[in-house]
Amino acid sequence: MSDAAEKENELSDIELCYKAMGLSFSDNPEQVEKTYRKLKDEYGNSMRSADPAIRQSATENLKQLEELFVTITGSLIYKDYAREYEKYKAQKAEQLAARKQKTEQPVVKEMLINCPYCHKPISKKLKVCIYCHGKILTPMEQLMSKVFSTRNLIIATIFVVLIIAGVVIVSNPQLLKR
Repeated sequence: MSDAAEKENELSDIELCYKAMGLSFSDNPEQVEKTYRKLKDEYGNSMRSADPAIRQSATENLKQLEELFVTITGSLIYKDYAREYEKYKAQKAEQLAARKQKTEQPVVKEMLINCPYCHKPISKKLKVCIYCHGKILTPMEQLMSKVFSTRNLIIATIFVVLIIAGVVIVSNPQLLKR
């Protein structure tokens, strides 16, 4: 018998075991174990019956249930599915924990300032006002723009040129005598 035929035979056997327990082949491992425990409890209760025929039937059913459960849980298909299902559950638990952690974090209100141009409240993080599109400068940027304005740079340049001219004239007085 070839490997493909054996796998097909095993698959059909396992599928029959699922059907015999009242399950579908796509039920997850938790559902399989839940159904197994439920049927085992049901047959266990029937074994306490006063009627010997019911006890005998429950004993046979319990043995058959054990065989079905062992066949299902011993199969490679079930083991692979159980492993994947555990990964899925772990991933869902992580997502739930992450979502829960996000909701537990305190809500931090954003600091607002007034725009220096239109005086409307805006976020402190913005570099440009969303209302008037004016550039929002930090205190250092404001100082730099005031100190190094075009007007101040021209005045400083003229002042430096005059100082240099004065130094040159004082150091070389013969330049004035010509």
